[in-house]
Amino acid sequence: MPSLIAGLTGFVLRTTGIYCKLFTGGPQFQVNIAKSRAQPLPEPNAKARGSLDVTQTEFGGRPIWTLAPKDREPSAHILYWHGGGYVYPAADVHWAFLAHMAKVHGWSVTAPLYPLAPESNAEAVTAWAMEFYRQYTADKNGTPFIMAGDSAGGGLTAAVAQLARDAGDANAVALILICPWLNLDPAHPDQAKIERRDGILTISGITDAGRIYAGNLPLTDPRCSPIFGNWEGFPPVLAFGGGDDILVTDARALKSRHPAAVYRELSAMLHVWPIFTFRESRDAQSEMAAFAASAIT
Repeated sequence: MPSLIAGLTGFVLRTTGIYCKLFTGGPQFQVNIAKSRAQPLPEPNAKARGSLDVTQTEFGGRPIWTLAPKDREPSAHILYWHGGGYVYPAADVHWAFLAHMAKVHGWSVTAPLYPLAPESNAEAVTAWAMEFYRQYTADKNGTPFIMAGDSAGGGLTAAVAQLARDAGDANAVALILICPWLNLDPAHPDQAKIERRDGILTISGITDAGRIYAGNLPLTDPRCSPIFGNWEGFPPVLAFGGGDDILVTDARALKSRHPAAVYRELSAMLHVWPIFTFRESRDAQSEMAAFAASAIT
């Protein structure tokens, strides 16, 4: 059984449809994306800036944020790709999660605000991500780092890891995939059964977002859907899934394709539950911190 706060959060999100409205397909979806573009990009808030070393740089015309502890050396360096269906920017919940990991667990987190669809597409986004990845690894000069991401960012993490391995680039010492979106085609029969319990995503929404992001590439191209790529030769993987998340089928497929992955699935948990603030989330965050520490020692 989920904790009271976790259960209440899922109930409220299902009842109000706050997030589902943003992730429902059809003509309104494009309207919602356009409204998002008209707003300033969310960024770390004043509380995070006051308690952490927060810096912004730029790469390829896109903002790059780094959040690190002020009072100690970082416990781990994390390259983090945010979720948002490849169409929405990082949200306040992402910044709160990353600030918590930096303040409580000592992470130094670099979060690129990568190009989004429909202005960009999978081919261009993964090319941009690889260019930034190479700059990031060059700047690290051999310092071990972990690559992580949630939802679409989890898919981008996997895609970049596959591309980096195939290109012979330096790879992360570990990957953390939080409810990753690994298959742009929501054709798994279990997804239709789970959809009514999902308080964040809809099948129509991820169908439209997936097609917009894929552009001219087939949905099965590993740059779009890394579940169809090669998972051999990967660093250690920690992955999370939730029973009330239509993308849990992707996380389960990951465990099937890559049995060595450490996979944590909790029943009755909503999409990207490990980045929230309830008890189960904090437990998952502690596990991420321990996993990262183990990978770099």
